[in-house]
Amino acid sequence: MKVRLLPVGVLFATLLAACAGTPPEAEKTVDELLAEKGLEIVEELDRLTVFNVHSWQYVNDHNVILEEGVSRRYLVELRNSCPETQWAQRIAFTSFGRIVENTDRILVTNGGGHVDRCTMKTFYRLEKTAR
Repeated sequence: MKVRLLPVGVLFATLLAACAGTPPEAEKTVDELLAEKGLEIVEELDRLTVFNVHSWQYVNDHNVILEEGVSRRYLVELRNSCPETQWAQRIAFTSFGRIVENTDRILVTNGGGHVDRCTMKTFYRLEKTAR
């Protein structure tokens, strides 16, 4: 019997890929993910005006929740996958003034200083679900 040894790098990459799997949020719809956070979409918006984000939440690679003030939350659907939003340390916008539109981009900065630019697609106003 002949035994073939794999280089350590190939073996490590294979093990890492097997452990990575599919992230749990990839198996759920946006509505399901929002429901887990106690939120629901109530209205589609053309833009966000007089906007002052104080925090954000990762939903999945295509959606982010932006929080303004005490109780205003908005879901931003992105045109393309933007996985860096999951580990972002800072978030900014390419908009001018206090209006954010779907032609603007979210700028996501991670710990290493790398900046990803993710184009926005659609905005939704969110409210807490009645329980």
